[in-house]
Amino acid sequence: MKHALFATLALAVLSASAFAQTDQPPPAQSDQKPAAQGDQPLTHDEKVQHWAEAALDNQLKNMKAGLGLKADQEADWTSFETAVRDGGKARVLALQKEQSSNLSPMDRNLAKADRIGQSQASLAKIVEAARPLYASLDNAHKQKFITLGRTLVPERGQFVKAMRHLH
Repeated sequence: MKHALFATLALAVLSASAFAQTDQPPPAQSDQKPAAQGDQPLTHDEKVQHWAEAALDNQLKNMKAGLGLKADQEADWTSFETAVRDGGKARVLALQKEQSSNLSPMDRNLAKADRIGQSQASLAKIVEAARPLYASLDNAHKQKFITLGRTLVPERGQFVKAMRHLH
């Protein structure tokens, strides 16, 4: 164990020193989006949207792989995935609006109420889109779907409750 840890640490130090000795910048990380046209840096809101999309992509990819869907279930997956992506985009935009610095305290509370209402509507769309896919799963995969799917939405308990009512 100690040898493996030491080897990993040594490899990290050597690779870091190799990058430090070159004149080229290190390669871009996968979570970095290329700069907008004209090499203008991305705004904070654009970065947040990109990071949220990347995280959701990763969660959906892992969920799909974990479920091991059959060919006939792929069409049902597409509608579920679209509903989850739409809900995620709407949530990020609503949060950005709510956290805007030019809102009064009352306007901020109204924006939060709008976000919560929109979140409930998105959850209903996600559950409705999941209905055909969920119905095609066996009991073990249904439980796995609930376990993996609840991480996709902030309303985890409500998602679980709604999916269990589909039994």
